[in-house]
Amino acid sequence: MNGWDWAVVGFLTIAYGERIVQSFVSQATVAGEQRMRWSLYAMCVNYTIIVWGSCAEHFLVRRPPVVWVSAVGLVMYVVSVVLRKTAIRTLGKFWSLQVEIRSEHQLIREGVYNVVRHPIYAAIILEVTSIPLVANAWGMVAYALVTHVSLIMFRMRNEEQALVDKMGDLYRGYQREVGALLPKCACRRGPQDAS
Repeated sequence: MNGWDWAVVGFLTIAYGERIVQSFVSQATVAGEQRMRWSLYAMCVNYTIIVWGSCAEHFLVRRPPVVWVSAVGLVMYVVSVVLRKTAIRTLGKFWSLQVEIRSEHQLIREGVYNVVRHPIYAAIILEVTSIPLVANAWGMVAYALVTHVSLIMFRMRNEEQALVDKMGDLYRGYQREVGALLPKCACRRGPQDAS
């Protein structure tokens, strides 16, 4: 193994380890009604496939490294971790790995939740795309975009419905005002007066 191989394996190991620690760190959360429990396990299995599939592709295909792509991937990964941790801190006791609605659930609109409704899902999409980019594993980039993003979108739709069921018009208004994964453009204007 050369230096590039060690760097890729080191990064993948750190990324996977960070995700495991984040998943099993005890959070002071309040229990609630869980939906789609299977989706967490599906995401964990798929994340494992993405990380170690990227490693396998790196070693089996043996492409010459495209360093700038790896650098972009590394920046994306760091941004994803910072965004995810910031969003989790903002949610506080309402954060959960599951789609979980509490009896006293409140709409959080501060911090990153004032910009996007699902910053954790946005961070995960960045993360699962960044990991194979660092390894220059183009096949795994495609795999992550097709499988993990589809799973997140399905889970997000179900979570949105659960939040509408819980909060009604309050959450519908939030949906109109704040984008799901990307900020809504503030530059949109209504129709101009004819006068």
